[in-house]
Amino acid sequence: MVPGVCTGSAAIEALQGTEQTVNSAFGSQINPVISGDYIVWQDERNGNWDVYLYDMSVGRTETPLFEDSKDEIEPAISGSRVVVANNMRGNYDIYLYDIATKKGTQISSDRKDQREPAISGDIIVWTDYRNQDTDIYMYDMTNKKETRITTDKADQTQPAVWGNIIVWKDMRNGNEDIYMYDINTGRESPVVTDPAGQTNPAIEGDYIVWEDRRAGNLDIYMYEISSGKIIPVCVDPTPQKTPVISDGRIVWADGRIKGTNIFIYDIATGQEKTVSTASEYESNPAIDGNRIVWQDKRKGAMDIFMFTEETSKTGASAGEEMEAEAGDGAKESPLGIYPLSAAIITAYFIIASRKDRRKKI
Repeated sequence: MVPGVCTGSAAIEALQGTEQTVNSAFGSQINPVISGDYIVWQDERNGNWDVYLYDMSVGRTETPLFEDSKDEIEPAISGSRVVVANNMRGNYDIYLYDIATKKGTQISSDRKDQREPAISGDIIVWTDYRNQDTDIYMYDMTNKKETRITTDKADQTQPAVWGNIIVWKDMRNGNEDIYMYDINTGRESPVVTDPAGQTNPAIEGDYIVWEDRRAGNLDIYMYEISSGKIIPVCVDPTPQKTPVISDGRIVWADGRIKGTNIFIYDIATGQEKTVSTASEYESNPAIDGNRIVWQDKRKGAMDIFMFTEETSKTGASAGEEMEAEAGDGAKESPLGIYPLSAAIITAYFIIASRKDRRKKI
């Protein structure tokens, strides 16, 4: 891993690939998420908030996942499973929709609101208002059991989950900190408790990333679970916000050029690049493999855009060498069907090698 360096000027090199509009329907489309060929977002074209799906494997087709007059908001996705906060009963509950089976399932049923769902495999987490303060709850689809994760009387919000680790924003110390919980051990522990605010955590593998205000504005920081180290990724007088992480690469909305643009940072190489600078209004990115999506106001209303990274010569050569060494079984990457750069391959094996260590927390 190479420590992050953010020099205060815009990254010189641009990520190579193709940018395209995913959706530009009437009204705003926001909060995109992506998993494989599936892009899901929150959409107000019908006068209320619906959640729509775009399946790249079947062409340019947009499908609403829930057809009712109420609001569905805050989508999250893992594989073919989508979770949303849905107020069809008059309060927000957590609902699951399986794209593969086209089946919807109600997950939470308390009369208070349940919001901000996140999902990883069989684990769903959310922010729950049933106890007067806000707490983090979990639902395990393997045993259909709901579990309260946090019990502190302060507010816990903004949950994220990957594997057996849940992370969230926590107010128990009088300011915004990041905490985590190991499902396997039942152990809760602080990730960062700096007196400044830390918000919007995201997690994958050995890394937790978040927005950090210790320098007086929003910057991107990272926590390496195996070593316990906190590492600045980008510290700059302009804001960096809403980080996400996939395959050892961090993506965020950055204010160094004009307005906000999408940047990417490779943990293995320490290299930062621009993803898109075509608009002043790019925000809320999500990443999976070589595809990055975000919401963009360049046409007057918020639309969904996607960037697909090209396969570089270095990446192609590295892939061919790996295939030759591993035989036919290596034709499909362990990260999916996407073309990979050498940096992504390196980052993947770093994460894979640390999975066992992460479970010992």
